[in-house]
Formats: sequence, C-alpha cells, structure tokens
Amino acid sequence: MSLINVDDDQRWVPTHVQVTVLRGRGLRAKGKHGTSDVYTIIQVGKEKFSTCVVEKTTSPEWKEECSFELLPGVLEPEGRSAYPQGSSDLVLTVMHRALIGLDAFLGQAIIPLDKVFQDRICMKNEYICPKW
Repeated sequence: MSLINVDDDQRWVPTHVQVTVLRGRGLRAKGKHGTSDVYTIIQVGKEKFSTCVVEKTTSPEWKEECSFELLPGVLEPEGRSAYPQGSSDLVLTVMHRALIGLDAFLGQAIIPLDKVFQDRICMKNEYICPKW
C-alpha cells in the first residue's frame, strides 16, 4: 500500500490486487461428450497466472488465488499515460485444453482496475460474465 500526497491530504492507493477464481458456469463444450477441459488465464499487465485444468465439465470449480503487483501510478489518472493502454486491466481468459493442436478460446472478461479504483467499487463475490 502507498500514500499519495493530494492537496496535503494523504490518500491510500493500492499496490497489489488479489484475485480469486472460484468457478465458471454455463461454458461451451469444446471437447468430446459435450464437455470441456477448462482453465483460466489471469493477467494484469505483463504478469500472468494460470489455474489448473478441470477436466470434463462445463461448470468448473477452481477456488484458486493469485496476487499481482500494480505498476506505480497505474491507477491514477495522471500516472496512466506513462504505461501502455490496458496496463491496469485485469483480464480473465477461459480456455479449453486441447490434447492435439491449439487450445480453444471459450471466453474473456476484462475488468479495468483503474475504473474500479476511481469509482470506489468493491467487487467482492462478483460474477463476471465473459464476452464470447
């Protein structure tokens, strides 16, 4: 956690974000028998984390956590311009693991952390609907 001096007031600015991927539901079937072998890639900036693969399901449960360090100033309007666009986005990409060939894309959700922080939104226990 860090403090930024704003008009002689001290303001809290997060330095890390912790993400918990609980479950998926209603996913498309890409594998045999009407199911998928599903995993999620979680990304903030250039850092990535991948959940384990849950086999033969369209409603996987992971209950996996990861933490990302945020770039200094990336959540502040005046600091964002120093970084490439999307540097403050939390990107969740759901994939089907293919045994042969490339893994198949199932969906993606993008959460702009700068907007969440600026709007002071608390996103505990939120279901995020990915874009297909």
